[in-house]
Amino acid sequence: MDSDIVAFKEQLKNSGKKGLVVDIDETVSLTMHYWVKELVKLFGNPRNLSEEEIIERIVARDFPFEKPEEALKWMILALQSEEITEEYPIIEGSDKAVERINQVIPVVGYLTLRETSIRNATKRWLRKHGYPNEPIITRPDNTRIGEGMKWKAETLAYLYPQVIGSIDDTPDIINYLPDSYKGTFFLYGNRTSSRSDLDIIPCNSWDDVYKKVVEYQASLLERAAGHARLHDSQ
Repeated sequence: MDSDIVAFKEQLKNSGKKGLVVDIDETVSLTMHYWVKELVKLFGNPRNLSEEEIIERIVARDFPFEKPEEALKWMILALQSEEITEEYPIIEGSDKAVERINQVIPVVGYLTLRETSIRNATKRWLRKHGYPNEPIITRPDNTRIGEGMKWKAETLAYLYPQVIGSIDDTPDIINYLPDSYKGTFFLYGNRTSSRSDLDIIPCNSWDDVYKKVVEYQASLLERAAGHARLHDSQ
C-alpha cells in the first residue's frame, strides 16, 4: 500500500476519527461535461450526439470528433492540467450536501483517480467551492489508469474501519471490493450494482445522499444503544 495512504490511516487511527471519503470526478465535479463542451468547441460534433452520448463514447474509448487522435491528446493534457482542474463546475447542490453530511458523519478525506500532480489544484478547487478541507488521496504514479477501480477498492478495504464508507458514482469499484468488506458504499447517481453481499446504498441525488447518510447514522446509534442496553441487563 502506498505510504501516503498508510500515513492517512495511521493519522485517523491516532486521532480516533472515523468517517467517509468522497469521490471527486462526476460525484462533486462535472469534469466530463466540461471536457465535452471544450472538445466540441475544438473538434466538432460530427455525429450530432448529446453530451451524455459523447461521454458514453469516451468511456468506451470511442472519440466521436473530427480529429479523434488530437482529442485524445487534449484529454491526456487535461488530466494533468492545474489550470483546467480549477475550471471544472461543481455538481449543483453537492457543496451544501457535503457540508450537511459532514455534520452527521465526518468527511475525513477524498479518494480520487486524479493524478498526484494536480492534487494541489484539486485542493484549491475544493476550498474555493467550500468543501471540507481534508486530505486528498490520489492515484499513485505507478498505478495504471486501467487499474484505477481495483486500486480504489483495495484502498477502501485497507482504510476500513477508520474510513467507514465512501460516496462515489462508480459501480465498477464495487466489483473489486472483497466479500469481507464491512464498510458502506453510497452509490451516487442513477446507478445500480448487482452485488447483494455488501452494504450498497443507491442514492439518485445529493439530497438523497444526505437523507441516506442520516438514516445510516441513526441506525448505527440505534444499534449502539441496543448493545448498551443488552450489556446493562447482563
